[in-house]
Parts: sequence; C-alpha cells; structure tokens
Amino acid sequence: MFIKIKSFSAIVAQVACVLLSASMVHAKPLNYLILLADDISASTLGCYGSLNPHTSPQIDKLAGEGVRFTNMFVSEAMCAPARAELYTGLQPERNGCNRNHLPTNVGTKSVVHYLKDLGYRTGLAGKRHFSPQSVYPFESVKGFDPKCATRDPHPDNWEDVEKFMTRDSDEPFCLFICSVHAHAPWNAGDSSLWKLNELKLPAHLVDNATTRHYYREMLAEVRLFDDQVGTAYALLKKHKLDENTVLIVLDENGVGMPGGKWTTYDWGVRSACVMKWPESYEANFKTDAIAQYCDILPTLIDGAGGTVPSDLDGRSLLPLIKGETQAHREQAYFMFNNRDDRKVGPHFSSRAVTDGQYKLIWNLTPENMYGVAAISGIDFGKHNRGSDVPKVYGSWLDSMQEGDAHAAEMIKRYRVRPEYQLFDLNKDRWEMNNLADNPEHQPRLHQLKAGISAWMKQQGDDGHLTGVGIKYAETEFAE
Repeated sequence: MFIKIKSFSAIVAQVACVLLSASMVHAKPLNYLILLADDISASTLGCYGSLNPHTSPQIDKLAGEGVRFTNMFVSEAMCAPARAELYTGLQPERNGCNRNHLPTNVGTKSVVHYLKDLGYRTGLAGKRHFSPQSVYPFESVKGFDPKCATRDPHPDNWEDVEKFMTRDSDEPFCLFICSVHAHAPWNAGDSSLWKLNELKLPAHLVDNATTRHYYREMLAEVRLFDDQVGTAYALLKKHKLDENTVLIVLDENGVGMPGGKWTTYDWGVRSACVMKWPESYEANFKTDAIAQYCDILPTLIDGAGGTVPSDLDGRSLLPLIKGETQAHREQAYFMFNNRDDRKVGPHFSSRAVTDGQYKLIWNLTPENMYGVAAISGIDFGKHNRGSDVPKVYGSWLDSMQEGDAHAAEMIKRYRVRPEYQLFDLNKDRWEMNNLADNPEHQPRLHQLKAGISAWMKQQGDDGHLTGVGIKYAETEFAE
C-alpha cells in the first residue's frame, strides 16, 4: 500500500493559508449600531420588570439573545449631560456639561474622534442636544425627527439609515439612532394597548385620572421606541450585517415626571442597557455588575481594537461581556445641579452613590426647596399647566387640596429633600423608606458619604454651592 505524503513546505503553506483566512475573518472590524431612547425609565421595559405588559417585546427578545445590564446608570439624569457622558467617556464635571443645555468643554474628544482614528465613520440620526460641533462632528443621517419637545413627531424614514449602513462594506461604521420617544409631550403611539383602570403605577406617583392618562400615553411612546429597535435589528439581518455588528439599546435617563428625570432617584439614573454582540458569549446573559454611561465609549474603542485612553472616566465592559470577569465597578455616582433661575428652578445641588444594594443621596442644599420649571414651575411663579408634565404635577396639587394623603406625602417628598436619604434598593425599589436616621445604618451612611466626597474631589466638583437659594413658594412642609 502506497500513501502519498505531502512535502513539508506544502503542509506549511496550507496551514499558513488557513491561519491567514481565519485571521482575516476575525480582523474584520465590528460595526456599531446604538439606539438611544429619550426619557424612558428602565422599569417601564418588560425585561426590567415593567409593572405593565406590552411595552417592549422587541427589546425583551433582544435581551434574550444578548447581554442585559441590570445596574447601568447615567451620572446625571438630564438629556444633555447623559449624552455628553455617553459620547465622551467623561462624567459631567470633567466634560463640562454638568447642567442641562450646557456645552461640552472645547477641545474634548468624543466617540467621533476616537473611532475615526480607528478607521470608522460615525453618524447620528435623530435628536442631538449637544454642543459644540467641534466636539461632536457626527455625520448627519436624515430620517428621524430631531425635535423632542414637539407634538406629532415626523414618521420615521429609514432610507438614509439603510444607505449609511450599507454604503461601504470595507469601512466599518458606528451609527447612533437617537429617538425622541418617550420625551414629553406624550401624544404619539397606540395607547389602546392598556386599559386605564388596569394600569399599575410606581409607588411614588399620585394615582389620579391625570397621572394615569399621561402615564399611559408615555407607555405608548415607549412602545414606539421598541418598534424602532425591532426595525433596526431587521435591517441588520436583511443586509446580513448582524453577523458583524454590535447592537446596543439604551434608554437614556428616567421618565420626565416627578421623581424621575432631573433627580438622583433610581427612577431617574438607572438605565436599561441591552447589547447584542455578533459572537454571542452567552445567550440571555444577565449581569448585575455596576456600570455607567462613561463605560460605553471605552467598550467601543476596545471592541474596535483600539487602546482605551487612561484619562477617561469610563472603563471597557468587554472583559465582562466576554465572561472574563463578573465585576466592574464597586460603586456608581450621581449628581444633580440647578442654579437659581425662574426658567430652570431654585438652586439645588445633590450628589449620590450606590453600591448596588444601598443608595445614599447627599443633598448639599437641603435648606432650599427642590423644583424644576419643566415639572413644578407653578411652585415658583411659572404658572404653566398647558403642557403635559406640569399638568401631572398640577393634578397632584389638586389631589392634595382634595385631601389625598398620599398626594400630600408625595408633594413633600418632591419638594423637601433632607440632607441625607439612604435606601435599601433590594427592599425599597421606589425609594420610599429613608433609613438615614436609623442608628443601625450610620456606619454605612458615613462610608458611602466618604465615597461621594472622594469622587467629587477626583472630578474637581465643588458641589455648585455658590449663589443664594430662593424658596419661591411658601410650603407647610418646610422642616
């Protein structure tokens, strides 16, 4: 029997060819498609324990195929600061956007710069809410309404998104689709999916007809964002881009109702984050590791094969996603800043921290009444009940005047913030039971407060304590 044996050189050549082919496959850069909602609290989504059904079937399905973060947070629950943190990898004090509508520091690098250095084109469709252009030179992609605070947003047109994703197969892309859902006013979507009398509301909301109406309308816009996620995923599959594209879904900061957006409460700072990676490390993988928005950019850089700059506040989540580790951060930190301005609200500064179970809010200006013009402007002379959010708060005042004890308690919770608020999030999801005066928890309070102080020092944060606070409205709840 004669067996023909290949020459050594032929075998080496064949192996080299196989290795080269494999390396070419793995060397192909990942694409990134990130869908960012607008004012959606994570708790309104099914895979995050929604109290009501039908809100997020597409996101829930995606969560079953990818990685779901249960402890992802924004550092400041306002649109501009949340987006600045996401795009720069820096927290509010260090990127300069530490109050809503403020610009990012000139000279700051964003995702556009970092990924351009790695050969990417980076585009954005929809809402922007950032400045200056030099920091955020995104390629503009049309088709999505950029104006969030308007009624009757334009229908989505996916044509330019599809062109952007398929324009050059040899050039990797990063595309942000920034929705205006579910930013107030809430008048889009199909609210018939929920019956008013069957709605379940978070415990910190006042249960009256007005709140139920607008909460249902808000859920309809959550469902619209979910539809956008489904359409985006279908486009990736249509063009077989899902084989090499990371899909990330984020819900920005919390609902624009009392106790959500504009606060350091959990309903404001906890964010949904679902990621689908082409090489699935484990389907339906849930991680309780603590992460923040500033970690997203380093993850994109790392996934693209770049080196994450050491001066960013964020750190790559890739080791966590690959299953190489189960931990990421020991704590997450939060802030809220308001200056004295009747167009914005009374001066109020707050800092907070969570270790995943316990949450400490340190209100730096407890002598001042808390308020935000977009919600409670009526408390300090801005008598505007014409738009949706002030109508909700105004209805709470009406309920209080009619003798509703829970309404009175929730108005007090909203307006009057003691210096320290300590919550056990495992037992108190809606942060209704303040443990700060409990002797048993004093060591924990001081430990968490020390953590906030250290974070403020690292960030160069003076607490925004300059200026004189004004209590625009007298209240029987003053302590």
